[in-house]
Amino acid sequence: MPTLVAALMFLAVAVGPASAASSGEWHRNNYGTGHERLICREGTTSWSCVYDNVSEPGLPAGDTVAHFTGRNVTDSWSCPTWFDATVCDNVVAVYRGVSTYTASGNHPVTFLQEYIVTDVGGQEILQQYFVDLFYCPWFRTWEEALAADYNCTFAP
Repeated sequence: MPTLVAALMFLAVAVGPASAASSGEWHRNNYGTGHERLICREGTTSWSCVYDNVSEPGLPAGDTVAHFTGRNVTDSWSCPTWFDATVCDNVVAVYRGVSTYTASGNHPVTFLQEYIVTDVGGQEILQQYFVDLFYCPWFRTWEEALAADYNCTFAP
C-alpha cells in the first residue's frame, strides 16, 4: 500500500494543476486472474497514469505498480495494419509515452506504450498498446470489464 500512495503522490505532482486535466479510472479483467486498474490524469495534450492491482474476492492481487506518462499524438498517429477495425475506425485520441513497471524484488521494466481511446457504440474503451507487441482493452468500470471480452490482441 505505501507504494501505491507514493505512486499517487507522484501522479499528482507530475501532471500539474487540476484545471489542466480531469481524473479518470480504467479497469481490466486480466484473463480472469486479477483486477487491474489505471488511475489517470486525463488532459487534452497529455495523460499520466498509475497502474495497480485491486483485491477482489477469489482473485489474487499482485504488487506490481507502473507509471505511464504520454503526449497526445492523435494527429500524427496511424493505426497498425494488424489492429482490429473496431479500434482503428473508432479512435478518439492517442497518447504515446513510456510505462515503467515495478514489483517487489524485481528490477523496473520500461515499455513504449500508446493509450488509444476509442468510442465504440457510445462506450469508451481504452486500448493499452505495448508498441509492436500487443494491445489490451480497458473499461471505465470493473463491471464493464467483467462483462466484456478481455483478450489481448498480439502482433503477428
